Amino acid sequence: MSYITFNNVYYLGPDGSNAENAMFKFLDVCNIKIKNKIPEKTIKSAIESILSDPDSICILPIENSIEGIVRETIDNMLKIEDETIKIQAETSIPIKHLLLSKSKDIRSIKKIISHPQAIAQCSKYLYKNFKEAEIKEVSSTSYAAQKVSLSDDKELAAIANEASAKIFNLNILSDDINDEKDNTTRFFILSKKSFDKSKNGKTSLILGTKNESGALANILNIFAEYNINLTYIDSRPSKKKLGEYVFFIECEGYETENKIKAALQNIKEHANFIKILGSYQIYE
Repeated sequence: MSYITFNNVYYLGPDGSNAENAMFKFLDVCNIKIKNKIPEKTIKSAIESILSDPDSICILPIENSIEGIVRETIDNMLKIEDETIKIQAETSIPIKHLLLSKSKDIRSIKKIISHPQAIAQCSKYLYKNFKEAEIKEVSSTSYAAQKVSLSDDKELAAIANEASAKIFNLNILSDDINDEKDNTTRFFILSKKSFDKSKNGKTSLILGTKNESGALANILNIFAEYNINLTYIDSRPSKKKLGEYVFFIECEGYETENKIKAALQNIKEHANFIKILGSYQIYE
């Protein structure tokens, strides 16, 4: 069996994070060997690390089945100027949230911290059980668990996963607190090295439309004309002008396929810009 080897892998940490769990799955399904795993405090810093480290990969969350697109990932990927850095693979992992604390008494909890998406994914549970509690956002679920472990505050709890409970030696006060039980997050690998593209192809891109009536509809019609199935579309403010948007689009197929190449060439004539983020295999 042949392996793709890298010096470093960067991901949203600390240890025990869902991104780390996704990393372990990627190492297995993509036949990757790495020397060092390096947790980062933010998605932005993980992306910035790979920019200056060509022999590396970066693991990024892109979409949660409950809360949708991870906007920090999209916004920072749009800023990448190095066109050799591409999405090389995608996989998904189930997400299960727990309430963790040094305290053994759930009635003592008055403050809860976690990543904003995790808080949103447990909003019904929090409203039902902790209406008066202070809810605070931090950079990741595992960082929330780490922060609780370093604190002497027995009124403090974190929303995080089971791995974090074990790593940071925290008590599980409540198990499986997701509002929706079918909770899954998709992750990308970013890398300069090209990965296998044998099946289950997908292409991701970001484009800006011209400021004219029907601009987006014209672009979507091009995909339809070439019989290309769109699997995701989301809008983001361009951050240049009020009311101006860019669109994150995913479609089935590799950009090397004739119909994808033809469609993208046609779309360039109707868009202000188009940036191919990657064409890659999906690993279930």
